[in-house]
Amino acid sequence: MNQRVFVALLTVGVFIAGYCARVWTELRQAVPPAPAALAQEFTRPAVSAADKKNERQLDRAKLVAEIQKLRPQIEAYSTQMQEIDGEFEREFAQILTPVQREKLLANQKKSAERDAKRAAKRELLTNEEIQREQERSMTWVYWKVTVTPRLEMLTREYALDANQQNATRSLLVLRRNKFIALFDSTPHVSIRLSRLAPLIERVVAPAK
Repeated sequence: MNQRVFVALLTVGVFIAGYCARVWTELRQAVPPAPAALAQEFTRPAVSAADKKNERQLDRAKLVAEIQKLRPQIEAYSTQMQEIDGEFEREFAQILTPVQREKLLANQKKSAERDAKRAAKRELLTNEEIQREQERSMTWVYWKVTVTPRLEMLTREYALDANQQNATRSLLVLRRNKFIALFDSTPHVSIRLSRLAPLIERVVAPAK
């Protein structure tokens, strides 16, 4: 091996050794932390156990008193809700075929059995269940005043044809207008407590 080849190989070897050392050093360096402002932006504030306990606290006696005070309004609201729904279902049944009508009756029976089973329960409601019942009362408002989602659900459930869909849409629009008038004339708190009122016996805190 002549001197020129030796020098060339030595140069290549030194270059490779330097490159490997650099890579090894960079891999061993600690990754710098994210900027403090960025870290704070994605950090949720800690919630103490005391705060969580306070969030779960519920004055059941006050809630029961509120339901009893508003019971006439709540019952009037619930009665009108049932009347509007009942009128819609009777008119909806008229546009169905005999087979579709049988399915509607079966679904109504299931719903009545589910409501009866719910009303027969006697165990005390948890705070979370009480909150959920109040939230569902407000969710009802959405389902009563929207037309397209309800129409799509009925179309899937009963395989409505085009003419039935058009007739159902008209019924749903009329139903929505009646519900909007009812909601406008009913205090918000009565709507919020409407599902909870029939369960008042399961809201009362047990005697200590």
